[in-house]
Amino acid sequence: MSSLKLLIYAVSAELGSLLLLLSKEASLGIFLLYLVSHGLASALMTVVAWGVLPARFRTPKLLSWLLIFGFAFFIPAIGLLTLLGGVALGIWLPTNFRQHGFGIVEQPYFTPVQASAGSGFRQIDLKQLLSSNEAPDALRVQGMLVLKDMPAKVTGRVLRESLGDRFEDVRLLSYGILDQKEKVITRDIERAMQMLERAKESRRYRLARRLSELYWELNYQDLVRGDIRSLTLEKAAFYADMALMEAPQDAGLWLLRGRIQLARQEYGDAQQSLVFSRRLGLSANQVNPWLAEIALNRRQLIMVRRLMAEITDDSQFTNLNKSVEFWRRNGIAHR
Repeated sequence: MSSLKLLIYAVSAELGSLLLLLSKEASLGIFLLYLVSHGLASALMTVVAWGVLPARFRTPKLLSWLLIFGFAFFIPAIGLLTLLGGVALGIWLPTNFRQHGFGIVEQPYFTPVQASAGSGFRQIDLKQLLSSNEAPDALRVQGMLVLKDMPAKVTGRVLRESLGDRFEDVRLLSYGILDQKEKVITRDIERAMQMLERAKESRRYRLARRLSELYWELNYQDLVRGDIRSLTLEKAAFYADMALMEAPQDAGLWLLRGRIQLARQEYGDAQQSLVFSRRLGLSANQVNPWLAEIALNRRQLIMVRRLMAEITDDSQFTNLNKSVEFWRRNGIAHR
């Protein structure tokens, strides 16, 4: 049954209930009949209104239904008219005032190569090389050796995909590289935890901060996945909170805490931490990229434009220059 039919039925039932309410005959039967007619109109209107809500407002489902139904049922006539107006605005406004059409595209993935002049890999996309069925295995092994000296943040995905490679040497190299990078950080974590257990009060802050950074590095370098990643982020957040109890004015640690919460998709808490780091003195260049990411996840595109426009041209995040330029240009164009 279409929404238009349900809307017509809802209005008809509500009009019928109003006629009963205005009837000169006063009896319990008339009142009960009014309640049934009005309740039916409210239920039908709830179905229509809930159907045009954005997806993020439909959860939790039962509570959102009850909220709309209660609004329509306990405010006779006016509540129904307000919902009708909301439905009309929800359909009409997006189609008439949309300034720019945004589409969903796949997240780009880059594999930058900082190779020496004689390495022979300057112009080769390593991801394409390692996944190629036509490239010689010896050349692909050389490509793996180049990945060994590159940051795990930009090579983690390529290495993980190579774990299922058809050539055994490539599989072994990818496993060895990932395992080595993870073990280096794990050893540092174990050493820091041993020092924290017997540390004096004056050193607990620095050790807790160090542990939070190390656990975050495991996630940042894409060295952990699944449940292990969730546990790692939980540990990073725990030690960040421990350090902040000792030094609540550490703006950099609030920034780290915000990024940890962002990785855990705790957008509300992440935003609070990041905003607090701004209040403690960090610049827009340091904080706004992460605030913009939160706004983008919430589809607050106007907010993304404003945050990116506040990033100055001397930003340390040189890889964001193109993004800043894009949002700044589009933000000006749509003012």
